Amino acid sequence: MSLARLESDLLKVRKDLGKVKEVNTRFNKVIDEISFLKEKTLADPATKEVIVNELKNKEIIDVFASIEQDFEELRQQLARQEISRERISDFVESLRTKKTFSFTETTKSILFLEQVIGILKSSHITIKPEFVGTIDLGSLAIELGLYKTNSGVIVERERFASALASLLGRKLLKNLIFETDNAKIFLRASTEVTVETDNSHLKTISRLSRE
Repeated sequence: MSLARLESDLLKVRKDLGKVKEVNTRFNKVIDEISFLKEKTLADPATKEVIVNELKNKEIIDVFASIEQDFEELRQQLARQEISRERISDFVESLRTKKTFSFTETTKSILFLEQVIGILKSSHITIKPEFVGTIDLGSLAIELGLYKTNSGVIVERERFASALASLLGRKLLKNLIFETDNAKIFLRASTEVTVETDNSHLKTISRLSRE
């Protein structure tokens, strides 16, 4: 199988999973409704006889039993699949060189960026717009005395936090690229950070995001 075909199949699986979640949500609603019927019959046994008579002209029992069977088969398939998935999950992650991390607050993403730069141990970071001509970093260079390039500015690791604070104050903390000698970091929104680096660094950074 080619990588293009593999990607296509995975995208189809992800799309179908959306439908599965929809079905599960709908079935949970059905379970709640049946639970309500059960409570009614427990509170008033005479109600059960009324429901039984009404069910004679409906397919509810057979359809529910069929769905229950389908869910049980799915559970068994997932259990068997879990064994294979665990075997390849580590391998798949060992191939990863890019990952996106999302945060609920800008302050958390800023702290994460500072920690990532610390892990990468690069002495200098180039800051530039993701899209040429959309952001002017000239005023940032003047304020912090940074070296300006054609596309952005260069800041020392020790002053990276100050640069982030200045960018936040100027409302420029989005659609930026932070580039080091061993990584490229995309900040497309103030709470969304995409890191592209070698797998060993990415594993360390992923552990950091879970702390």
